[in-house]
Amino acid sequence: MSHAETLYTLHPAAGATEALVGFADALRYDALTDDVRHYARRHLLDTVGVMIAGAGGDVATRAEAMLAAIRPAGRVPVPGRARRADLLDAAFLGGTAAHGVELDDGYTKGSVHPGCTVVPSVLSIGHARSVSGKALIEAVVAGYEIVTAIGRACHPDLRQRGFHPTGAVSVFGAAVTTGKLRGLPPPALANAFGIAASSAAGLFAFVSGGGDIKRLHAGHAAREGMQAALLAEQGVEGPPGVIEARDGFMQAFAFGRGGKARPIQLPPDVPFGMTDCYIKPNPCCRHIQPAVEALIGLLADEKIATDEVKLVEAETYRIAAEHADTGWDDYASAQLSFPYLMSLALRYRAIRFEHFDEATRRDPVFAELAGRLRVTAPPEIDSLYPRLRPARVTVTTARGKFTRQADEALGSRLVPFGDKALTDKFHGLVAPMLGDARARELAQRLWAIDEVGDATPLVESMAKPQR
Repeated sequence: MSHAETLYTLHPAAGATEALVGFADALRYDALTDDVRHYARRHLLDTVGVMIAGAGGDVATRAEAMLAAIRPAGRVPVPGRARRADLLDAAFLGGTAAHGVELDDGYTKGSVHPGCTVVPSVLSIGHARSVSGKALIEAVVAGYEIVTAIGRACHPDLRQRGFHPTGAVSVFGAAVTTGKLRGLPPPALANAFGIAASSAAGLFAFVSGGGDIKRLHAGHAAREGMQAALLAEQGVEGPPGVIEARDGFMQAFAFGRGGKARPIQLPPDVPFGMTDCYIKPNPCCRHIQPAVEALIGLLADEKIATDEVKLVEAETYRIAAEHADTGWDDYASAQLSFPYLMSLALRYRAIRFEHFDEATRRDPVFAELAGRLRVTAPPEIDSLYPRLRPARVTVTTARGKFTRQADEALGSRLVPFGDKALTDKFHGLVAPMLGDARARELAQRLWAIDEVGDATPLVESMAKPQR
């Protein structure tokens, strides 16, 4: 036995890359259940709305300005923007916008945001190739399942090693959707995985400040995943079996040499991951939303005024508690700050976009309110994660102590966010950018996406008119 063979330990996920590629290649719209198709429409609608609203965000706007300074416009429309881009830039700008306002969907069991990389690549390639609505749905489902399957197998280890799962894992979703829509055969799709794995990146250092980079992680993943598939289409090869191989993705990002990987699980052995992805109602970090919702509910039900509150104790899981030291000096960090978000809940009983502007953030009242907060991660709460995202909030007043526990936030399967609420969210995000009539028409067309014969006009309608 050679030295190399003695070092190599076959992971329990052996054959993972082949399984993922085979699943994506074989997935067909006609074989999907009505339930899965409905979830695909929901997440497509939601992500398009967030992309359009996020296009006006500071980081997305600066990213477009950077690109405009170095190369001419392209022909691919970018939702919410007037300037067209090439395929790769459209994916980058769309991903950055989709992750830019903290309202994009996510998958708890992988702590990953699939939509902000899958949907931008689907729209860009779908527009360029004039594919049908059914083909879009097929690609969206394939992308979500690849992201959720890999994310689930690597979580929480990947996050605990300091990586941002959206940047590291979602690159494979963009590669798969691009490959599906461009008709890549399995060997080329496997090469796309191999190439994409070397572009997987994203550090969670933004939790301590500099949150702008978090928005860019999704843009990078959308662009790099698409580029990986386009390179594979040209015959560029990537390392085989890259998900499970020695020195491959799982070893590098989650387990180290000799670690024990959980196996990759795919439908029909497990339910479709897309059906367990959440929709966000509030523009802030999902890890903190259960605590925020528990606090708002307590204040309302017990009729507790802000000035009555002496102490707020939030017991949650460790990854959420790590946001207790995040400040709110900039817009992006404020959306990730446990003390600031709980202070907003105390003062306003809500979390809204306008609460993150500079004038609001600099109000000294928030430093005083944050001083009433204590965040801990007791083992009995932490042990429930990642199956749940729990938070137990206790408010102390002169009248006594009041406690409420939330195991999940609104928008999860446990606490559903209905189709009407989702449509209302979409309209609230899109109407300010495209106008009331266009927002309503676009929502109707997305709900009926399966009937679309050519996606090109639909994607065009998501952009602002060219100046």
